[in-house]
Amino acid sequence: MKISVVSPVYNAEKCIAELCHRLKFALLKITEDFEIILVEDRSLDNGWALIQNESRKDSRVHGIRLAKNFGQHRAITAGLELARGDWVIVMDCDLQDPPEAIPLLYAKACEGYEVVVAQFDERAESTIRQKVSQIFWRGLTWLAGISFDHRIGNFRIMSRRVVVNFLSYREQLRFLGGITSLMGFTTTFLSVKRSERFAGKTSYTFKKLLNSAIEIAVAYSDKPLRLSVFFGLAISGLAIITGLIIVMLSLSGRIEISGWASVMVSIYLLCGLIIANLGLMGYYIGKIFDETKRRPLYVVESTTHDCLGVQNILCTQMAGSVLWITGLSGAGKSTLAHEVVRCLRAEGKYVVMLDGDDLRAIFGTDAPNIENYGREGRLAIAIKYSHLCRLLASQGVTVVIATISLFHEVHDWNRANLPGYFEVYLKVPLEELRRRDSKGIYQRFDAGEITYVAGLDLPIDEPKSADWVVEFSQEGSVLLTAENLIKKFRDKKVL
Repeated sequence: MKISVVSPVYNAEKCIAELCHRLKFALLKITEDFEIILVEDRSLDNGWALIQNESRKDSRVHGIRLAKNFGQHRAITAGLELARGDWVIVMDCDLQDPPEAIPLLYAKACEGYEVVVAQFDERAESTIRQKVSQIFWRGLTWLAGISFDHRIGNFRIMSRRVVVNFLSYREQLRFLGGITSLMGFTTTFLSVKRSERFAGKTSYTFKKLLNSAIEIAVAYSDKPLRLSVFFGLAISGLAIITGLIIVMLSLSGRIEISGWASVMVSIYLLCGLIIANLGLMGYYIGKIFDETKRRPLYVVESTTHDCLGVQNILCTQMAGSVLWITGLSGAGKSTLAHEVVRCLRAEGKYVVMLDGDDLRAIFGTDAPNIENYGREGRLAIAIKYSHLCRLLASQGVTVVIATISLFHEVHDWNRANLPGYFEVYLKVPLEELRRRDSKGIYQRFDAGEITYVAGLDLPIDEPKSADWVVEFSQEGSVLLTAENLIKKFRDKKVL
């Protein structure tokens, strides 16, 4: 069981050493298998050098430096994409979130909760700031339609399943609490005493809080648009009533000269409302425009370790992953692939399953045997499979594909061009399959009829660098499960 801690760092150089020291002390009470991920959000101080120093002293401390200041919640996303723990803790770096509470959060999560959020009974802040915070969160709750509590921050522990689903949300506006609330996993709260800030000052000014409130309200609700309609109808109703009053006064002779002031006030009022409504609509359209660009959520400038996970962050921010299962016909590739897809969909991932029958139906080809295509023809068909996988993965889809073993050219192309590529090779000896059917054609039953699966007559290029080779043996049979395959895929890729 592994635990990851993710903490965004901004202008907190005086906190880093103390943060790492207290985190290690707290985590060792749970497990020795842990990692600390510090995401440096392009601070103006010497924080990155100190993170590098901590990483050199302890390989369990990982540092990521973003290319520019992307904001706290995008920095958290970067850390979560690198985290490999079965449980992941998110906390601020200023030590107001006490590391000593981590064992308590973990113990509460072990009671059967997917998310445990720290709820601070006492906030070590001024009375004015507490009042401002209360107003901010209550207003945001009303506008966004999601319950927000001013006593709650980022400090929480989440299961691997929650993290995986959180990362599937790729909208530009990142808000940890809002997204986890939308997912609906079993959540509870744990009372924690908030500590004093260890050093430095908060970077959240009233202006930043106000901007955050507006952005979150627009991202999570259409209530501002509905409010604009309500105000428009209310003003229209007042205008009708005012018009009727003016007509009645005119007919009674009480108004001798039309009032210039009332006309100008009405014009300015109505024009102001129209412009305000257009501006609100434009704000929503602008957010839609930002989402359609599909820009990366952040850019990593450097890391403290040359680890594969960070390389995958760089190449998969806008892409899905491809799990390719190869082997001889009759080796059980499709059965395994279907079980993997079932498990991933149960986690809420968007998965597409492709096997030989699906692919032949898509491309309109027969089984690619030697007699009807030859090597060049079969190679061209296999490359088409690869291009289809790349197209699907580029749209953020996880692709699970099962085919016969491919040519070395295809293996090389896949590894160079497919995002999040992971290949498992089911190494079942040809003699074993021919023992089942001496003719070299594997028989199976579909809808009550015997069909024939071609492929045992094909020359097979065994992959030179498969990510996992499963030998045909008792030990291999035990290891080869959908859960084990997903774990290996997840350990190496951003899944």
